[in-house]
Amino acid sequence: MRIAVKKWLWILIIILTVIAAASVLTVTVLIPHIKYNNAVAALSEGRYEEAIASFTELGDYRDSADKLMASRYGAALAKLNEGLYEQAMQEFSELAPYRDSPERYREARYRLGIALTDEGKYRDALELFISDIDYPGARDEIGRVYNLSVQNGKIGVAYDAAVSLRDFKGIARLNLQVIAAGRDHVVALCRDGRVVAAGRNDEGQCNVQDWTDIIAVAAGFKYTVGLRADGTVVATGFNNNGQCNVQDWTDIVAVYAGNTATDTIGVNADDTIVAAGTLEGKDYYKQIPGKTEGMIKVCPGSDVILVLMEDGNIHCINKSFSEMDGLDNLVGVIDVAIGTVHAAGVRFDGTVATAGRNTSGQHDVEDWTDIIAIAASNSNTAGLKSDGTVVVAGDDRHGENDANMWKDIAAVSVGPNFIAGLKTDGTVVIAGAVVGGTTQELIAENKKALEEIASWSNIGPAS
Repeated sequence: MRIAVKKWLWILIIILTVIAAASVLTVTVLIPHIKYNNAVAALSEGRYEEAIASFTELGDYRDSADKLMASRYGAALAKLNEGLYEQAMQEFSELAPYRDSPERYREARYRLGIALTDEGKYRDALELFISDIDYPGARDEIGRVYNLSVQNGKIGVAYDAAVSLRDFKGIARLNLQVIAAGRDHVVALCRDGRVVAAGRNDEGQCNVQDWTDIIAVAAGFKYTVGLRADGTVVATGFNNNGQCNVQDWTDIVAVYAGNTATDTIGVNADDTIVAAGTLEGKDYYKQIPGKTEGMIKVCPGSDVILVLMEDGNIHCINKSFSEMDGLDNLVGVIDVAIGTVHAAGVRFDGTVATAGRNTSGQHDVEDWTDIIAIAASNSNTAGLKSDGTVVVAGDDRHGENDANMWKDIAAVSVGPNFIAGLKTDGTVVIAGAVVGGTTQELIAENKKALEEIASWSNIGPAS
């Protein structure tokens, strides 16, 4: 009897052992094998999320780790092809350096930029393209962002697009009003809509510290003008002829002033022209053509007002009996500037024509080429070249010719004794003396002005 019991015990033990072994085999071999095969099938059929979950659960079973990476790569690639670019970027970023994940990340970023451009999100698109500007097609897309931004009035975005391409012609075409040289002060527009000014402040021309939401600035004879985003205008400084009486202006889209004159001119959204500072009974501004008539730019001078037209011609409005000789030279021009007794215009071929008197060599521009923008004042003419360099003609008593050594210049403005340049990095450079004079007081004022200007940053069109 005991032998029979022992026999059945051994049989039971053997059966239990076999069952246990089978269970272990099932858990450790059969089930993982089935799960692995199912995961492989999911991967091959493009069910990537299912495959990712299965291979993650399988851990180090066979080549599950490699298959997991392949599944994640496939999922990221599927998102890329489905237009889920941000998710694809995230996943390819986490996969690097697996296979061509870094290159796929760049592709996703590029395609996201195109999608954002198509949605009108030009700033976001531009930032993506600039972050990988050497990616094939990125520069062309930046050019597209520039054109669309111009068409839609996003001048700050267009400016940054042109700067990223070092397209100084593109910058010039924007007709920026972000830096202006006054009689003895300089004013500049910050990207956040604030305004900075330095130089003499004897008439309050530098009292701009409280201005906000400004989109354009101009400087006249000891006064400063700012155009706000809402179409209103602010002005401060010398007001002998009422040139600062602009507080009632509304719906203004452009403002102009000249540092040799006291005329403040505004262009209204309905294309009418308004003005302040004109001598009583002398409504010269009424002769200024509107934008619908082809007006591009207005240059107020002491004796004449020059208006640049779309067809390359100059419309001249005389303010006195003294006419400027040689204005018929200014034909076929893309930009124009006026000084005290002379004017200069950039021809379509990049050469420069001049008119008026040549008292200090300000007409010595015969050899200039590749000019894209022009500026002038009392005794100087400055030209901005297509490579971002500057050429200067005229008086050099204060070191104005030092501007010939500048590089990466986006815009220039000329005062009576100095040249001001906006660099593409958002700083401002000066050649000459902002505050002219030989007394210790004036020399000290000029030194202070130059130090202030050297500290400026983030100068450019409001973004």
